Formats: sequence, structure tokens, C-alpha cells
Amino acid sequence: MITLSLGLINVNKYLMHSSRFPYAVPLVLIHMAVCSCVAVVMRLLAPSLFPSLTDATQRIMIDRDFIFKGLLPIAFFFSGSLVLTNMAYAKLSLAFLQMLKETNIIWTYLLSLAFGLEVLKLTSIKIIIVALIAMSLTIQGEMNFVLAGLFIQVSAILCEAVRVVLQALLLSGKKLDPLSYVLCVSPICGMLLGLVACGLQLLPADYAPDGMTMPSTAEVKIWAPWLLASSLIAFCLNVSIAALIKHSGPMTYLMCQLLKDLLAVFIGIVVLQEVVTGLQAIGFTMLLSCIFLWSMSKTFPGAFEPGLTSGLSFLLSVDGPLRKGQKAGEGAAAPGEKKAKQAV
Repeated sequence: MITLSLGLINVNKYLMHSSRFPYAVPLVLIHMAVCSCVAVVMRLLAPSLFPSLTDATQRIMIDRDFIFKGLLPIAFFFSGSLVLTNMAYAKLSLAFLQMLKETNIIWTYLLSLAFGLEVLKLTSIKIIIVALIAMSLTIQGEMNFVLAGLFIQVSAILCEAVRVVLQALLLSGKKLDPLSYVLCVSPICGMLLGLVACGLQLLPADYAPDGMTMPSTAEVKIWAPWLLASSLIAFCLNVSIAALIKHSGPMTYLMCQLLKDLLAVFIGIVVLQEVVTGLQAIGFTMLLSCIFLWSMSKTFPGAFEPGLTSGLSFLLSVDGPLRKGQKAGEGAAAPGEKKAKQAV
């Protein structure tokens, strides 16, 4: 999962250079088309991998309301997130963009509060405040700052946050497996992006924003191997994420994500020779710490209920998950959970 994720980030960053294939909408459109085709082939060859669509005991009714009220809004914001993310690659450094992506917990939490999916808690507010401070440090420390790139990336993060919240609302009480989800959402994303591409064809090139223009047929042919490779990596990444979540606990997935983020910034600094200031390093470290504490507070709510200090004490204790190397939710119980078990 880490290898595929880093591969996709760097391949897309390479393609979005102004001298190569700086066309965000066609790039994501090709991704969705290939993902849809591969998912359909897998559905035909191995239907057991799609229990939500094939298993009589787990099947979900894919009706008109489910598509237009559930899948369509998710596909809209998912497409927007992907397009804007690729547009940002042409404006800002890879390391800085990866740091900005870590702020998604802020926007997802605020939207979750608005939709009633989260409860306002002092511990969560403290983590969000620290994350906002960390974000300001990473922005202030950026030496090659482009305001347009910041707006594009923040818009992409907001689209992703809305998608996550809408997906949580849609799948609440439903068991839509990851591959079925990809099979349902990818074609809708492709159709939406196809409409946008048709609209861009009619729009004069001088009026189209950077990254929203359309490539020539010759450019598509030249970069076809790269586009196909990028699309296949994107699909394999979705499958690997599903497999990782299925065969390991949330703690393992969290650690893999944090390692991926660290490696992405490392590649930007060492391989791409991007400059990261000391202020940005401090801000990025604070952001990673906020994400870790946020995930732990969701995994062990009883330990973090009294406050952050209590939660940290639990994590670092002899029976805590960090010291014993246990999966989240297995073996080690939070203080509140121990008391409840003893009472029983």
C-alpha cells in the first residue's frame, strides 16, 4: 500500500509538469475509465470479491435513490478532490502539498460536527487547535509559496472531507465492501468528468484555467504508457487498501499511513531536491502527532475521556498498545473499559 501510494503520487507529480501532461481533468478521467474497466472484469471473473453485489445475504439494493442521493454526490466531490489535487502538483512542491494534506482531520471533523456525525469534545478541540497552529507553521515556512496553489490544495482537501462525510452517511448501517464501492463510484466519476471534458472542449483555450485545458491526440498517444501505468497503480492502490484494512487492525493501517506521509516528504527533499525549512519540519511533526493522537482518541475513547494527558499515559503504560504492540481494539483495554469489565 505504501509503495503504490508513493508511486501514484510521484507519477502524477511527474506527469503534471508543464512540459509533459499538465491536464488534470483528462488524467483523472483516464484513471476512472481504467478503474471501471478493471473492476468490471474482476466482477465477471471473481464475483465472490464483490459480496455487496453478488451475495444474497449481503446484497445492497442499488436503486435510483441510492445512485442519485448517495453515489452521485460522493462521486462529484471525489472527482473534484482528485482533479484539484493534480492541479496543485503543478503549483507547489510535493513535500509542502503532503504537509497540507495532513490537515484533512480539521475539515473532516468540522463537517462531521455540522452533519451530526461527531460530538463536540474538549479533547478533539485541543487537537484541532494544535493542528491549525501546525498548518500555519508549514505555510509560513514555505519558501516557494504560491497562493493559487494553496487555494487549489485547500479546496481539494475540503472536497475530500465532504466526500468522507457523505460516504459515512451513505454507508451508515450498510455493508458495502471496498471493491463494490469502487465499481459503483468509478463509472459515475468517469461520466461526470466526461461532461466536464466536453465542456472544456467548447471553451476557448485562453479562458480555461491552468490544468483544465484539454490535450491533443498526439499528446495522449505520447504519454499513453505513463497514463495507463498511473491508472493501474490507482486501481491496485484501492485494492491494497481494502486488503490491508481487512487483514490487519486500524493501528497497523494508521502506522502505514504515517510512514507513507513521512516517506513522501523524504522523497520530495532527497530525490526531488525540494527545500523544507526548519519551521515546516516542526509544523509537519506537530501535524503527524495530531493525527496519531486523533486516531488513538477514536480507538480508545475511554482512555482519552478525562483528557489528553490521561490518554497519553494509557498509550505509554505497560499495558498500553504502544508498549505491547497490539492491534487497536485487541487485548489492551482503556481504563474506563477495564472498570466496566471488573464491574460485570
